[in-house]
Amino acid sequence: MIMIKAAITRHLCTRITLCLLLTFLFHSRNVCPDTNRFEGETLKYNIGFWFFKKVGTATFKCEKNGDGMVVTIDASTAGFLDKIIHRHNVYRTTMIIDNVTNRFKPVNSYEKKVKRKKERIMITDYDYENNICNYKTLRNGSIHKEGSLKLEPDVSDDMISVTYNFRNEIYGEVKEGAGFNIATVYKDKSPNFSANVRSAENSDELSKWKDVFPDIKYVVDVALDPENLDSKEGKLVILFTEDLIPVGYVAKDVIGFGDLYGFLVEDVN
Repeated sequence: MIMIKAAITRHLCTRITLCLLLTFLFHSRNVCPDTNRFEGETLKYNIGFWFFKKVGTATFKCEKNGDGMVVTIDASTAGFLDKIIHRHNVYRTTMIIDNVTNRFKPVNSYEKKVKRKKERIMITDYDYENNICNYKTLRNGSIHKEGSLKLEPDVSDDMISVTYNFRNEIYGEVKEGAGFNIATVYKDKSPNFSANVRSAENSDELSKWKDVFPDIKYVVDVALDPENLDSKEGKLVILFTEDLIPVGYVAKDVIGFGDLYGFLVEDVN
């Protein structure tokens, strides 16, 4: 019994020590965050462009999966636009949770993009024992390309895990003036996810959003791989509340649409 208590005490001391060490290294107010805050969260958005307020919908859903989480993003065109140019994209990432830092780590990701009658799928599996990820792309049901990428110690996030780790302040405190540059994995490359945080109070372009979301606290300018957004430069502006709920976004120069914007219409948690 004494040995068991001693082992438990050592485990707790190790965890506390690591948390303190991370606090020193990253100066984050949330270095041992609670991932349970996302369990059951469902965010539903309407998507628009130009003066059309709803040409599509997008749903972000986070569910418990054993000791980890599964996040699914389901976005599609709607109404008159759907009849003209049908689009339906699905992104799903299964993630484990690091026992020490509570960081989300992807173990499998699935991406499907449907444009009219054309379908493209990409499946990625992460092998942390051998530090490698393997991916496979399919076009209309047939294998198009297969490959692998070596995982570096600080490179394992995909676009979904990096988003939820950012919201959970794994990379550091989200505050005005903060900047982040995180290497991610996409196919056979490691594109950077960069994010710069500014205050909503100093953003003139947010005047049209104030009546819809009066509690916007931060504006985050994101740059990522253009292929993720089907855009020219991969630029994205996200509007966050103080609790880091993404209530709106603007995807810049999306091919075929121009600027696409989305605004939260339902938050279920």
